[in-house]
Amino acid sequence: MTPPLSLRLALREMRGGLSGFRVLVACLALGVFAMAAAGSMTRAIQEGLDADAQALLGGDLEVERRYRPPDDAQMALMREIATVAPTVDMRAMAIAPGDDGGRALVELKAVDDAYPLYGAMELTGGGALGDALARRNGAWGAVADPNLLSRLGLSVGDAVRVGEATVEIRDTIAREPDRVASLFSLGPRLMIHHDALPETALIQPGSLLTYDTMLRADRGVSAEAIRARLTEAFPEAGWRLRGTDAAAPGLTIFLENLTLYLTLVGLTALLVGGIGVANAARAYLQGRMTTIATLKCLGAPAGVIFRVYLIQIGLLAVLGVAIGLAAGVAAPFVAEALFGDWLPVRARVTVYPEPVLLALVSGLLVALVFAVWPLARARDIPALAIFQGMTAETRRWPRRRYLLGLAVALAALVALTVASAHEPRFAAVFVAGAAGALGLFGLAAVGVRSLARRAGPLARGRPGLRLALANLHRPGSATASVVLSLGLGLSVLVIVALIQGNLGRQIDERLPREAPSYFFIDVQPHQVDPLKALFAAQQGVGRTAFADMVRGRITRLDGIPVSEVDIHPDAQWAVRGDRGFTTGDTPPEDSTIVRGDWWPAGYDGPPLFSLTEDLADGFGLEIGDTLTVNILGREITGALANTRTVNWGSLRINFTFMVSPNALAGAPRTWIATVRVDDAHEAALERAVTDAFPNVSAIRVKSALESVRGILDTAARAITVAAAVTLAAGALVLAGAFAAGHARRVYESVVLKVVGATRGALLRGYLLEYGLLGLATGAIAAAVGTAGAWAVVVFVMKGDWVFLPGVVAATVGACVLLTLAAGYVGTWRALGASAAPHLRNE
Repeated sequence: MTPPLSLRLALREMRGGLSGFRVLVACLALGVFAMAAAGSMTRAIQEGLDADAQALLGGDLEVERRYRPPDDAQMALMREIATVAPTVDMRAMAIAPGDDGGRALVELKAVDDAYPLYGAMELTGGGALGDALARRNGAWGAVADPNLLSRLGLSVGDAVRVGEATVEIRDTIAREPDRVASLFSLGPRLMIHHDALPETALIQPGSLLTYDTMLRADRGVSAEAIRARLTEAFPEAGWRLRGTDAAAPGLTIFLENLTLYLTLVGLTALLVGGIGVANAARAYLQGRMTTIATLKCLGAPAGVIFRVYLIQIGLLAVLGVAIGLAAGVAAPFVAEALFGDWLPVRARVTVYPEPVLLALVSGLLVALVFAVWPLARARDIPALAIFQGMTAETRRWPRRRYLLGLAVALAALVALTVASAHEPRFAAVFVAGAAGALGLFGLAAVGVRSLARRAGPLARGRPGLRLALANLHRPGSATASVVLSLGLGLSVLVIVALIQGNLGRQIDERLPREAPSYFFIDVQPHQVDPLKALFAAQQGVGRTAFADMVRGRITRLDGIPVSEVDIHPDAQWAVRGDRGFTTGDTPPEDSTIVRGDWWPAGYDGPPLFSLTEDLADGFGLEIGDTLTVNILGREITGALANTRTVNWGSLRINFTFMVSPNALAGAPRTWIATVRVDDAHEAALERAVTDAFPNVSAIRVKSALESVRGILDTAARAITVAAAVTLAAGALVLAGAFAAGHARRVYESVVLKVVGATRGALLRGYLLEYGLLGLATGAIAAAVGTAGAWAVVVFVMKGDWVFLPGVVAATVGACVLLTLAAGYVGTWRALGASAAPHLRNE
């Protein structure tokens, strides 16, 4: 069977290799690689989460409750239907022996002999956990994260005080099966035996303890049946039941967001690469104009010519997509081999068809969307115009059927992006933003060309500048390609750098001047006055503040269960678990009343609530609407009295939820204290408080801020690397744009040299052109990035904005250097062309 004519002609013309299409192949390969690698890696980690769900959760079902453990009846039923392993989690101070012993805030965990129900607790020394925690020679044992020993200057075998008990560190933790790595932790792990916890005297009324009871369904009853039986037997228990489908919710959400972000980064790289596809198609067709004219003169229909070059570009697109898919599929295997030990779970690396298929279809759709336009316009150029050297298109727009096909392909790409995303709403916003950004940079390119045209007469007497300006606005110039391709990637880098710089400035400059030095938590009511006296007696102590706190769950909003309320996504965090509530006769500092009024001093009526304005909006509450809160099994319903805005940046004590004092009368609670102390007396104050009140935990604000800054820096670096993928695609498009204009550069340089221009003068003119182009693109990207960063800092992060000119200058300078380097490489070859062969061909 003879292949169709279009296919035969397409294959015959491809015998020359990939010349002119290397950029097209590279752009598609880069974007497809980013999408396939991100999707495959996160899918591998998610499969690891699912496979290890029981070990990560600690059982088949987790029964979690704050403040108080299950009572005897509840525990008896659990032991009847499942194997039980109770644990207790809290924060505490670990104090090294001696008057000058170091101290550190730790994440304390108490376990019994049944722990862990699934997985294995791995100790550095290789011993059994039960032996390490057992009571020997009158002392309980403990195991700890290695960095706790480093902080306190201890070794295995040394003792450490926790509360009022002294335990012996007998080993260090190599792997804790049910502790999934988190982005933020206030201290290292210290693990003790469940029976040793009472001796610490840390269990006080209102202290923030989490009682987690792990259940293993091994007695003929399924986890769902256990859940149903516990719910039926104790409907008002006030606990949270969590199964293996939510073994690591924080990590799952993080992975979903990471997948979404990296997929969109890959799609952005594909979109930028699509500009390279359009440029490559246009340049290739420009070089094939004689062939197109010849085919038309021989009677070839325009449709056949369109199909010939569509087949060529399609085959090359398949090649680029295949290269990207191969690299993307291989990336998780390489990452797992190099960084597998850094992951919180063991990734199940294999070839997953879904992310591969998504990257495949996206790559082909992008190639089709960006190739159809130049192909459709080229098909309508009359043969006579081509032979006469008039290669300008005769139609401003392609024919209607091609526009319809383009619209269908574009709609398919948008639908695929939105439908395949875990957060379709966010993906839809991204699509709209990407379209807006491309439109914005397209308009910017038009503006640059217009300015260059208007500035041309001002360059009289300066041939180099006149040449540069003319090349910026002439037909077929690289202005639009460079502005579109580099502008998007540079804008993202400016946004990231400015946000990071503003947050770092607030941490480095403002917070140390305004923030308290310490937060002291788990202060018992009878310890408040002695602690105030201790503060007053210490040197260097300045501002202090105290606030009571009790934890509770929001169960109803204006009488409707929270599960049935349409809560804004930004406010859903407030109903996912326990939240802190405080009382007060007067509005707290750093708060401003927005709606309603504060309750009068000494108010003794029905309960009243005060919420932050953004949360009230997210809940859809108006002044007078009711909230119902479950505190230790007791439900309290009160009206919303007012809403506030809060300056969280001061780091002073403030709460999202506040209640009139009478509402929590009699409820067990703890107090929080903050204190400002000069640097020279920080250690002395911490030592005095923790020695006098062993149950009180000290959180050093500077240490917490350093952890936060480390997280921000890491996140910024990761985002910057991801954004660099987009910038790399832009650089490829830049190289392709200059390569596409190589023939024109050669012809132009030959003519100018014939009329007397020297090679040096031409080089200076071309470099001036590239410098102006890079300067314009960098300036536009800096403006867009600055506006984006300002909006994020001011409206999303509610912070103070400061313009950082160094970041912007570095961006503009990098853009200028990049365009100069790419332009120089292309121009040097053009300048070296001999004039004689080109003149003989004219």
